[in-house]
Amino acid sequence: MTSRELLDIIRRNVIQPVVIAIYTLAAILLWLGEYRDALFMSGVITVNTIFGIVQEIRAKLALHKLELMNQPIARIALPDGQYEEVPYDSLTVGMTLVILSGDEIPADGDIVESHGLEVNESMLTGESLPIPKPAGSTVLSSTSVIAGSAVMNVMAVGLDTAAGKMTSKLKAYKPEMTPLLKLINQVIFYLTFVAVALIALIGLVYWSDGYKARTIFKTITSAGITVIPEGLLLASTVLLAFGSLKLAAERVLPQKLSAIEGMALLDVLCTDKTGTLTSETITLDRVETLGD
Repeated sequence: MTSRELLDIIRRNVIQPVVIAIYTLAAILLWLGEYRDALFMSGVITVNTIFGIVQEIRAKLALHKLELMNQPIARIALPDGQYEEVPYDSLTVGMTLVILSGDEIPADGDIVESHGLEVNESMLTGESLPIPKPAGSTVLSSTSVIAGSAVMNVMAVGLDTAAGKMTSKLKAYKPEMTPLLKLINQVIFYLTFVAVALIALIGLVYWSDGYKARTIFKTITSAGITVIPEGLLLASTVLLAFGSLKLAAERVLPQKLSAIEGMALLDVLCTDKTGTLTSETITLDRVETLGD
């Protein structure tokens, strides 16, 4: 994970209206000498923010490990008939590659020589039946070789491949908030307006009555603390974090805590057909003997 990705995660979790408002009130409390209240307020929102940051970092690191494990190795054909293994991200258009049985094809290209090559394109089409690829045919990135071998010319790499274009479309989505987060944000939004109005009213009344600035600040800060529900954020985060731990025990890693609520609201889960999550291969589950 790069430092830029880390900063993006921290910024998303820290730069939020309620976080800024609570830290502002905590700073005023520190200035007034109310150290215990300031520590409590800042501690609650800090724990909540750390939960969110840690969960996103864990998910990001896990995904990065999976990407490293799944990186296909390309074999560049050499003039002497041998080949050199290189990472797939070093490929360029025009290179000549050797592909063998068991390989994941790292780029789109045309077959120059085929020796009984058969390819599984289920990752792109959902169909798991092997497809013969004679010389002159086209192979696509992210498909796998299940039989034979071949020599191919690279025609497209990275995001220019068919798989890369599909991935780009899938990533172009607008994240939506879950009903629970919508409700919490609405409550905080309206209560913030109430807090601002209340603070303004109290400040105006106290100022007109001749109270000192320190007394006014202390009073309006107490009013803000009373109205803004910082405990609501912590309670919801702790509950979702507990759910995340339960899922982790089942080898499931949510990228965001809010995804747990989204899964809990599912009534029907639709999956793709044979070839992506399942295959047509029959395996023996158990043997049951019948009585005479």
